[in-house]
Amino acid sequence: MRLKVVDIGNSKGIRFPQILIQQYNFVNEINVEFKKEGIMITPTQHPRADWEEKFKQATTKISSEEKTWMEAGNSFDEEEWTWK
Repeated sequence: MRLKVVDIGNSKGIRFPQILIQQYNFVNEINVEFKKEGIMITPTQHPRADWEEKFKQATTKISSEEKTWMEAGNSFDEEEWTWK
C-alpha cells in the first residue's frame, strides 16, 4: 500500500485509511520504532489486553450456588454435543 506524504501546517504527515486505523487499533496514540529496514508502527493499546483480568474479576463475583449450576452439565452435554 502506498500512502502520500501530505503537508500538515509546517510539518509533513501521512494519513491512514479508516479501515487500517480500526484494524490495527490505532486509537489515540501509536508506538513508532525506527529500524534499519524502515519504520514500524504499532498500537499502544492492544485489543482485549485486559480481558484476562476482567474475567478473573467477573468469576470472583459468582456465588457458589451459581458455580454449581454452571458446572452441573446435562445429558445433552455428555451424550449429544460434539466439537467439530
